Amino acid sequence: MSAERPRRLLAVLASLPVVAALLVSASPAQAVLPETVTVHDSRTSDPVVDISEVEIEASWYWDSEQTVYVRVPHGFRPGHRLTVWFDLDGDSTPDGHYDLQMKPPKKRGSKHMVLAQEFRRGGGWTFGGTKARCSDGEGFSPAVAEDLIGGRDISLAMDLWSCLGVPSPGGASSGSWRVAVRVAKGSHADMAPNGRRWSKPVAGWGPCDPSGGSCG
Repeated sequence: MSAERPRRLLAVLASLPVVAALLVSASPAQAVLPETVTVHDSRTSDPVVDISEVEIEASWYWDSEQTVYVRVPHGFRPGHRLTVWFDLDGDSTPDGHYDLQMKPPKKRGSKHMVLAQEFRRGGGWTFGGTKARCSDGEGFSPAVAEDLIGGRDISLAMDLWSCLGVPSPGGASSGSWRVAVRVAKGSHADMAPNGRRWSKPVAGWGPCDPSGGSCG
């Protein structure tokens, strides 16, 4: 055996603690969360409440407005009820939920439904909990104008941490949140993901891009 091979072996052995440390630092718990998560839901329920897609998006780094998009292939109509449960801490119990009930137009012939919406903290998987004020980053209701009868998409924008009454993440943390969505009408209901399961987690805020201006 040449003198070079033992030296190489010693170098490899000496580097093992460093390799182990790198593996730990790259664990899923430390991974950077995506800014967008999409749930493609398979048809498992009556078409009247079928959900085809849910998308959740992080807020821009300087703002505080997390967004949920819900699509149904056959359109929203009076009598539909949309509920979104939220989780911030990664356990199995929701931290709160948003509820949107779509009611018939006030004026005959109008295509605009009446939207009755509220946010509740706590309550688990029920519709209970404590009613709380909830708005987007500019103080408007989460669903502002997505009220046309037959519209297939509803977008909800909210300052989620404020709605839940908890401090926003500090330092370098972007926070983490995930959702479970339910669309119901009469005796029919559909959830995305199917069953009482959560979407994959998404970041609360996107990263700062210095090329786009000041990050201070």
